[in-house]
Amino acid sequence: MNKKQVFKLGLSVLTAGLLAACATKSHVKPDGTTDEPVFPKPYSLTFNNDRGTFPTYDELDQMRPGLTKDDIYKILGRPHYDEGLYGVREWDYLFHFYTPGVGVDPDNTSGVEGITTCQYKVIYDKDKFARSFYWNPVFPKDAACPPPAPKVEPQVIIREIVTTPKRIRQ
Repeated sequence: MNKKQVFKLGLSVLTAGLLAACATKSHVKPDGTTDEPVFPKPYSLTFNNDRGTFPTYDELDQMRPGLTKDDIYKILGRPHYDEGLYGVREWDYLFHFYTPGVGVDPDNTSGVEGITTCQYKVIYDKDKFARSFYWNPVFPKDAACPPPAPKVEPQVIIREIVTTPKRIRQ
């Protein structure tokens, strides 16, 4: 092969790679919104050994528009999927929630029942501030994401107070 053919072949491979990378991303508008969020394959995570994480409801309550990438990194950790290197405007996570009564997810290798799995997407505006947040149920397919927080029963603490009779001087 001559140099011209090698260059054309290299350019074709590079173009195909770039188009494939772009095909898996949502079309994000400058204001940080999208009409159709595109989620990656659920168990194709780059980090956390294809397992995802168990966020707390307190962490999810902290998520709001206007946060920076550093803020979200501190709250939820790094995104679980390979998002790219330059101009990244969306982060994806795979979250699990303890939900008694849910069966075993056949795609999850843990084999544990009672877990609802959801994907979470954060989309940033052109100035890199979080603007949109999207949920995608993975298992069960019709799950509410995030599932309602478990009801916490108030604890009643009963403490016996023993008083010693005071001696009155006479």
